[in-house]
Amino acid sequence: MEAIFGELERFGSEVIYPYRWLFLALAAVAVAAAGALAWRFRLHRLLWRRRYVTAAVAIPLLAVALPVGWYMLSPLWERSFLEEAAPAFERPAVAATATAAATTAATPPPEASAAATAAATATAAATASPQPSATAAPEATARLAAMGEWQGSDDFHFARGQALLIETEPGVYILRVENFSVRNGPDLFVYLSRNPDGWEDEAVNLGDLKATDGAFNYEIPPELDVSEFRSAVVWCRRFAVLFGHATLTVP
Repeated sequence: MEAIFGELERFGSEVIYPYRWLFLALAAVAVAAAGALAWRFRLHRLLWRRRYVTAAVAIPLLAVALPVGWYMLSPLWERSFLEEAAPAFERPAVAATATAAATTAATPPPEASAAATAAATATAAATASPQPSATAAPEATARLAAMGEWQGSDDFHFARGQALLIETEPGVYILRVENFSVRNGPDLFVYLSRNPDGWEDEAVNLGDLKATDGAFNYEIPPELDVSEFRSAVVWCRRFAVLFGHATLTVP
């Protein structure tokens, strides 16, 4: 049964979703045509005359279709958010931005007068003395081993953000996702894979997806050789469907 649902999910996401507006228009035309034919041949009167038979067929169908439909479709509008703290590590892009900002801030504005500049210089010279740094930036205790950008498996299964492989101390690693957002679904888990393009049968399960949005961490078992792994993966275990992956490369 799960394999059938998985094939239906893939068919819907890969075939129907890219042409959803066309299929919606065709469905609307089909419903309107069916309604016109039913009215033309007075089928509504026939169904009403045999309403007990109609109810005996319709109620069991609805009893199955509604829960299954809710189970498969409700994740589309259910979202969750989680923000976990990150270990201190050097971020190359952030460091470059901070350096550029500091350089810009250190450049005196062109409209500053010579008198104001001279006064500021005199004041600084008069009060110059060794001062302890009260706001020293915390020293990074971890290093960024690899990183990648999340991407969805198709138009329907979107995924975006960054995947960061961080060595928090020698031989100890975590997988962190940041600025993260992914299509929700049932039974989603995060894996490490040796396949740079996503899923493989030998992928290592790090745990269930903590949230659809935000930034959070996954501990990596210490016995794993992280150098073997080439991607992080969001995988629907129940229906065997890839939702997204991030190819990990050394920065």
